[in-house]
Amino acid sequence: MTREFEVLSHTMANNAGRQGLRVLVLPYPLETLPETAVREIAREHFPKLLEVLGAVSE
Repeated sequence: MTREFEVLSHTMANNAGRQGLRVLVLPYPLETLPETAVREIAREHFPKLLEVLGAVSE
């Protein structure tokens, strides 16, 4: 999710009984950035995404 929705997502998770829900917060806004910038953000955040998902990267 993007930073703009971080508080809302935690509130919704708490209301659903998922207080420990792991999330990955991306910068906001993404839609106004050029594709090259979005791709760089994706590459930058990919290792953390794997961690949040519980995946192991080798």
